[in-house]
Amino acid sequence: MTAVNRLEMRQISIAFGGFTALNKVDFSLTGHSVHALTGANGAGKSTLMAVLSGAHSHYSGEILLDGQPVSIRSPRDAKQLGIHLVQQEVDAALVPTLSVAENIMLDRLAEGGQIYHWGEIRRQARTLLAQLDVDMDVNRRIDRCTLAEKQQILLARALSHHCRFLILDEPTAPLDQHESERLFAVVRRLQSSGIGVVFISHRIHELRAICDRLTVLRDGNLVESCPMAELSGEQIVEKMLGHPLQDIYPPRRPPFSHETLLSIEGLHDDALLHNISLRLRKGEILGIAGLAGAGKSELCKALFGASNSRITAGELHGKLWKPSSPHAAVTQRMALIPEERRKEGIFIDEPVAMNLSVSADNSFSRWGLFGHREAWRWAEEIIQKLGIRTTGPQQTLRRLSGGNQQKVAIGKWLRNDADVLIFDEPTKGVDVKAKTDLFALIDGLARQGKGVIYASGEFAELVGLCDRICVLWDGRIVAEMAADSVDEETLLLYSTGGAPV
Repeated sequence: MTAVNRLEMRQISIAFGGFTALNKVDFSLTGHSVHALTGANGAGKSTLMAVLSGAHSHYSGEILLDGQPVSIRSPRDAKQLGIHLVQQEVDAALVPTLSVAENIMLDRLAEGGQIYHWGEIRRQARTLLAQLDVDMDVNRRIDRCTLAEKQQILLARALSHHCRFLILDEPTAPLDQHESERLFAVVRRLQSSGIGVVFISHRIHELRAICDRLTVLRDGNLVESCPMAELSGEQIVEKMLGHPLQDIYPPRRPPFSHETLLSIEGLHDDALLHNISLRLRKGEILGIAGLAGAGKSELCKALFGASNSRITAGELHGKLWKPSSPHAAVTQRMALIPEERRKEGIFIDEPVAMNLSVSADNSFSRWGLFGHREAWRWAEEIIQKLGIRTTGPQQTLRRLSGGNQQKVAIGKWLRNDADVLIFDEPTKGVDVKAKTDLFALIDGLARQGKGVIYASGEFAELVGLCDRICVLWDGRIVAEMAADSVDEETLLLYSTGGAPV
């Protein structure tokens, strides 16, 4: 009988700039197992796995492989031991101008010491993809692949080494339901081959579907480690939060006003959107429901003037208006918090203070000079107001959790007092605690009289938070209804084209 691989992390601690990210955390993983690692944003999940994959070398504690101590102080050390990480931002690990085959074999090619023929590279790449039951053109360039395909390419790269343990960090965050199911099939295939898999996610229903064991972290501390079957979904969430689970949505607001802030008629583009009309009232949260590919992001960008679209008629603040450019939208007190916040919403390698002041008007400038001191005070005020968990305005945004990055992406619009705020998948990659904070923040904006457009494929959020909901299907609005008279099943029916207009 083949011995089962076993990996142990004992009493792992690490700090950054005086902030303790992990405090004497234990974690273990065996082959043939899928181990869930969860916790609120900032709990230490990614940091623990960064230690295991060799990204941080200044930790204390010990790591054992099959009972023997091992030294992991670099990614190279981890890979040589068969430990591989597939990070959430898959594009960062791929070379867009190279082929699928070259990216799969990239580590081997970089090592040198062996002459590879292109035919052999392609053959090995196809063999590795076949192990995942994936059929893909290995000659295709990476920049022509979907996110799901890029994930599969990174999994195949891990298999190009002697992979014993695989870490998947928020692997389903960018995937739709069908792509997630395909990923689950691949994970089960890897599990059956003897590989131990760490599955990091906030989506409790996914963890319960795919994982056999669970570890929960909170504020850098180990809270629970047990078989998955021992805890219900509600108990898992309560352990993540540190208190009993309560309703995460704010109480419903009475109508603020019947005054229309924004109206659009006949919006369309040359690709997907067709004859879209909508109106947004003062103090209202208008939901835009839709599955992946329905046109949610395209609509949000069109309303913000960030795409080539046209309208028949439009009004903003009671005046004739048409979306022409993001600059024009900002001057009219509109804001967009995009789905891909790292690419389009924030400067990930810049300080919090810079990110919070970047969308402000000239209020920080005097006689052509930028007022750094005033911008710093403003950042401190927003950090306090939004509960952004950071060591201070000087901290680089990359060091913040996903939920706190999203708060910064929202906070940067508060200086110029936007009246219309467009949120595109605002809780993507955000845990339940951060979601609660975001819901309260968005509800507070509506209570101030702001108009909010909330585009999401999370139907429970739309029902719990919004006043009205429009459903997108194939680039068209196919239904509009009051949120308090609809359920998730009805939204799903309309969003799949299963109900008439």
